[in-house]
Amino acid sequence: MLEMARTTQPLMTLFSSLCAGLLALSFFWSLWRTVKNGFQYVARLHQVPCSRCAYFTGDYRLKCPVHPCKALAEDAIALPGF
Repeated sequence: MLEMARTTQPLMTLFSSLCAGLLALSFFWSLWRTVKNGFQYVARLHQVPCSRCAYFTGDYRLKCPVHPCKALAEDAIALPGF
């Protein structure tokens, strides 16, 4: 039994190291994807034309009298006339 433990110990060490490496790689890949998606989302929000519109009030109660539900949202990107 002791002899079998000596022969399997290097394999178990290799297996556990491989699992730890894959776990770390998975973590960093997920972190990278999250940061990349965050930058893409922020870039998309910077395309919202509301702050440059003549009807934009800047008041928190009524941001836009023309499209009050779509003001400062992604839906405003595709609105005609901007």
